[in-house]
Amino acid sequence: MKGLADLREWLTGQGFRATSDSLGSRDNACDWYAYRRSTIPARPCECNDKPNMQLVVRPYINIDRPEWSSVEVDVTGEAGGVWFKLQAYSLTVDDLRAKLPAIEAALMAAWNAIPTGQQTQGEAL
Repeated sequence: MKGLADLREWLTGQGFRATSDSLGSRDNACDWYAYRRSTIPARPCECNDKPNMQLVVRPYINIDRPEWSSVEVDVTGEAGGVWFKLQAYSLTVDDLRAKLPAIEAALMAAWNAIPTGQQTQGEAL
């Protein structure tokens, strides 16, 4: 795995697993992403039976301008029959390290706030 090895090691220490990103962008010099199940209570995705939502961290290094890098964190799932990808993006590595717990909490709160499809017509998605 190439790119931002120090971030990958830090994420591993935070309970994440890193793996190769075979679907990654060709303009990204990082060829990996990291993931873990959140410990924050959240309703499950309608598409799978996992008890906790998965948090995904994707680092980017611009191939044309390697001095420019960023990180995004996302939660993706199905709610009310609609797929959502909630994310924090354009973070610096230092921002991610300092703010990961708050970012995770905000993403899980946003996920939990999505209507479930149980509302009456006009309220549901």
